[in-house]
Amino acid sequence: MIDELDIEVKVSVREGAGTEKMAKFLGLNFEVIGKHGGKDPYDKLMASIQRMKELAGYAKELKGYAFYTHSSVEGARVAYGLGLKPIITSDDTPWSIHVAKLLLPLCNYHIMPVWSKDLWPIKSSAIVQDYDGVKEVAWIRKVKLNWKPKYVLVREPEKRASYVDYEFNEFDLLTKEFDNLYYAKRYEGFDDMIKLIANSYCVVTLCGSTVGKEACLLGVPTIMYTKGISSMALSVLKYLKDKGLPVYGANSYEELKSLVDRFIQEPVIWDTKDKLKRMESPIDYISQILRQKD
Repeated sequence: MIDELDIEVKVSVREGAGTEKMAKFLGLNFEVIGKHGGKDPYDKLMASIQRMKELAGYAKELKGYAFYTHSSVEGARVAYGLGLKPIITSDDTPWSIHVAKLLLPLCNYHIMPVWSKDLWPIKSSAIVQDYDGVKEVAWIRKVKLNWKPKYVLVREPEKRASYVDYEFNEFDLLTKEFDNLYYAKRYEGFDDMIKLIANSYCVVTLCGSTVGKEACLLGVPTIMYTKGISSMALSVLKYLKDKGLPVYGANSYEELKSLVDRFIQEPVIWDTKDKLKRMESPIDYISQILRQKD
C-alpha cells in the first residue's frame, strides 16, 4: 500500500512484538516507539502510558496526516488527541475485547473481514467496510511458493495477549513426539515465516493466527488448535473451510498428533490460486479512503 499511494508515510512500531524485525526485513523506514508490556496487566498499562507519551511527542508536528493502525490503542488515542484524520483501523480480532473497546470508539473507519461482522463487543460510530477475505490475502497473492517439505512448522501461541489464558502445553508435546519439527518462537528472534511455510509438511497454529492463514492460503495443510481459545475465533476456521482451503480444526492433543502424522505420511499441497483471486484484502478499501479529498 505504501508503494501504491503518492503520499508521505511515516511508520512507527513498538519493541518486543516482532514488528520492528519485520519492518527491517521489509526494508521500511520506521521509528521504534515504546515497547510491548508483556503479560502482566500492570506492566501492560505502564508500557501503554509510556508509549502514548512518546508517540505524542513524535506525532505533534504531523498536522494534516491521516492515521492508520491494525490495532494500536495508543496510536489511535494520540491521533484522536492531536486531531489527525481520518483514523482508520483494520482490526480483525474481535476476541481481543479490551483492545476493541478502547480502539473502535476513536476510529472514523473500521475495515473488517466479513466473518467478524457480528462479533465485535461494542458498536462504534465508525464507518464500517467489510471485505470478503482475510488481511493476509494482501501479500500472499504476491508469493510464489517453492514447496519442498522438510519438517512440521509449529508457531508459538501468542501467550502474552490479554485474550490468552491457556498454556498450550500440547504444542510443546509435539516437539517431543516428532523429530522433524520446527518450533517458531514468537517473542525471540525473527523467522521468515513464508520460507518456513515453504518447507513444511503442514503448519500448526493457534486458531485464527496470521501464520495459519498465510499457510492455508498458500495451499499448505494447516492445523488450527481450538482448545483454550475464544469461541469467536472459530468463525475464522469456519470461514476458511467454507472457502475450500486446507485448514483443519483440532480440539485435543490426540487430534493434533493424528493430523500431523497424516500430513507427514501423505505430503500434499493444494492449488489455491483461483480461491485467492476471488478473495478480498483490506488494502483496497484503505487506499480508497486515503485517496479521498477533504
